Amino acid sequence: MTQQLKAIKEIFSNLFGALMAFALEQEFLQDLGESLEVFYNLKEGEEYEFRPTEEFLFLTWFLVDDTTPDGFCLMDEFLKRHSDNLSLTETQVCKALKETHLSLFQVKKVVNNVSMSLRDVFTGESFDVAESTGAEDVAEDTLLFSRILRLGEERFLVGAGIFMDPSVTEPITAFITEQYRECCEEGYTKSFKDFLKENGELINWWIRSFDKGELTEDENEDEDEDKPDNKS
Repeated sequence: MTQQLKAIKEIFSNLFGALMAFALEQEFLQDLGESLEVFYNLKEGEEYEFRPTEEFLFLTWFLVDDTTPDGFCLMDEFLKRHSDNLSLTETQVCKALKETHLSLFQVKKVVNNVSMSLRDVFTGESFDVAESTGAEDVAEDTLLFSRILRLGEERFLVGAGIFMDPSVTEPITAFITEQYRECCEEGYTKSFKDFLKENGELINWWIRSFDKGELTEDENEDEDEDKPDNKS
């Protein structure tokens, strides 16, 4: 790892810690609770089962994807309050993080303690990311639910992620693409990337339903109540 990459990772690590602490501040707890219900598709009276490996995945979504109707997110509030105390690089990282979105990736190769080669299952794009903890024993074609931060030519996983067996790749991608198709038929005009940015929690809904045994092997869960609201 080059010194430049080490420096970038250190800046991102420190900044990410500050962002997570900001998201957990007392004044945002009510919003956080409501967002938790959305991200995990909790039914009335259903309690959230805390999973440490997913905490940062949710908090990052809460920070940059869960927006008001006019597009304002918690990251905007962080920048509004702290921009005077951030370096130029830190500000650039915040803005780059705000542009990320949740997606699904196939693990193609892992070089221990160096990098992980991924393929975006929706776009077909392949690239390397700095390896994250816990990826050492991941098998080829394992599916990863996460988000990717791009800084210059370097890419990083954000908030860890959820690794899944390759067998779920087809049904989960079919579910997401079907949701996008139905939204487009109802008047949605934005790109698939924008759809993932605005509705990335749908991936998590499918994963939770699968983990709870609510989906059969070939079921793509196309019930009307789980469709996202049409957004413009």
